Amino acid sequence: MKIQIKLTTFYTTKDEARLFMALRDISALKSMQGIDRSLQIDFDLRKLSRDSVFELIGILTRYQIDLKPLSVLAERSKLAWIKDKKWYWHVGMFGEQLL
Repeated sequence: MKIQIKLTTFYTTKDEARLFMALRDISALKSMQGIDRSLQIDFDLRKLSRDSVFELIGILTRYQIDLKPLSVLAERSKLAWIKDKKWYWHVGMFGEQLL
């Protein structure tokens, strides 16, 4: 599944490198491709576990990257738990919409 995220400003080249290193540590990551100021990330949904979703959300939150593009993950029955309102990311990912 390909997801495109809009990147934020990085403070140093090492800061940017840390983001990419952290993303590469997610075992479900198949590939990444830069597109202008965005990044297209391709995940193997079969390998996208609960832990890897937590890692992904944590990384993007740390870098203040908009979580809304990740909302498509919750459309998969395996990942439907993502849309539970108890999670800290709910408003950032889904806004105020009713689920």
